[in-house]
Amino acid sequence: MNRVFGILLGGALLLSSCEGCGDPEPSNPPEIRWANSTSVFETSNFETIELEVVLGSVHTERVTVDFETVEGSATPEEDYIASSGTIVFEPGEVSQTIELTLIIDEYLESDEEFEVVLSNPINGYVKIGEPSTSVGIRNDDDLIFISDDGYQAADSYEGMTLVWSDEFEGTSIDLSNWTYDLGNGSGGWGNNELETYTNSANNSFVADGKLFIKAEKVGDNAYTSARMKTQGLHEFQYGRIDVRALLPKGQGIWPAIWMLGANHSEVGWPACGEIDIMELLGHLPGTVHGTAHWGIDWPNWNHQGLSTSIYPDHFDQEFHVFSIDWQANEIRYLMDDEEFFVINTSMMNGQPYPFNNPFFFILNVAVGGNWPGYPDETTAFPVFMAVDYVRVYQ
Repeated sequence: MNRVFGILLGGALLLSSCEGCGDPEPSNPPEIRWANSTSVFETSNFETIELEVVLGSVHTERVTVDFETVEGSATPEEDYIASSGTIVFEPGEVSQTIELTLIIDEYLESDEEFEVVLSNPINGYVKIGEPSTSVGIRNDDDLIFISDDGYQAADSYEGMTLVWSDEFEGTSIDLSNWTYDLGNGSGGWGNNELETYTNSANNSFVADGKLFIKAEKVGDNAYTSARMKTQGLHEFQYGRIDVRALLPKGQGIWPAIWMLGANHSEVGWPACGEIDIMELLGHLPGTVHGTAHWGIDWPNWNHQGLSTSIYPDHFDQEFHVFSIDWQANEIRYLMDDEEFFVINTSMMNGQPYPFNNPFFFILNVAVGGNWPGYPDETTAFPVFMAVDYVRVYQ
């Protein structure tokens, strides 16, 4: 519900009186104008904002003027609540405020704005060419405010011990845990992807107990992101793996939580094997995929997998836990502890089973490529994947 608040800034109106005098003559109609524009960060501290409207002079009659929000780069009902109404100045009042409501989402966006326009003044006037004021909604790249709501993994599992984890509790990425793939890879990392991976703090950083991997547009058909990995630092063979994450959306956006065989540099792909714990196509933000890839060489590449969905919700709205239960000769895929796919030695189609070997982690957000397609005019940059923790139990 929209509310209008009155603030009396001027002193009381003093009227002279004398015996036999009639009512005072109305003063000239005053100018009605905005006292301020505003620009605020989209955070929980600014769920509502106030704009002040003032009169150029005290008036002896009631003054009214209508206001209405007008869409700009900010979208009504997505970024703010569309609002309209009438502002009333009683005789002697010179200032009123209106309150507008922002919609605080959990998504990193470009800076946006909308306008508020005055119209239909009565007993006053709005100066020609100055009926509107702007409201800017800023999204600071270094301040991403997200809720911690969502599914939580168990703290322990019977018969298993936590052997490695990264909880991202520090102020920077732990380089004893993570290194980077850099550049655009061969053939866009073999998938005709568009992004260039960097180790810049603009594309990957730790804040508020989370790892953020951010993809942004830096030019025409040019994007940067990050691809982090534990290769050469930490490798794992079997166990229960839990990764709690919040995922981006948008046409052509492709976040992934996955693993490659530690012998990748010796035998290449797909012989090393690939375990995709989670992949999401940004144009289907309520569906994730779990997949395994294998084969002695490229002509003999095989893969199998299944998806699971949370329709009508999206994976950018709250955290979920993506897991595998990895045993000898079998891997079970889970989302929020619900199993949705199994791969085992009986499904290799005559090719070697590579999943009994050590593997390392990869976390990345790709842009474009053969599978998700490419960004279009509906894709809003920047986007991010937030990872709360990665845990390995054995």
